[in-house]
Amino acid sequence: MRKAFAAVAALLLLAGCESYGDLTSDAFDPGSASMERFTMDSAQCQAAAEVPRNYEIRGIAGTHVERHEIFNRAYTRCMAQLGYARRGLTPYVPYNVDPFPG
Repeated sequence: MRKAFAAVAALLLLAGCESYGDLTSDAFDPGSASMERFTMDSAQCQAAAEVPRNYEIRGIAGTHVERHEIFNRAYTRCMAQLGYARRGLTPYVPYNVDPFPG
């Protein structure tokens, strides 16, 4: 029983570590944009998303999760302004992560 519980706990811990982090261009549909344009726009948005994370108090002194949330909100907002939609989502849905899915 203990081994089963430890295995489940380890799997949940590893799944949580893998499932939460900074968004990348993989989370967005390039639509009709060329790959070169899409890559440049994504790099621009990643750079813009680093600014609030590195200069806001919550970004500097916040938790690991808060730092990812700040980046992801800014990155999503930037990509949406450039006309890219989240894969499987509408472009105006705010990025929210439920830390306890289920």
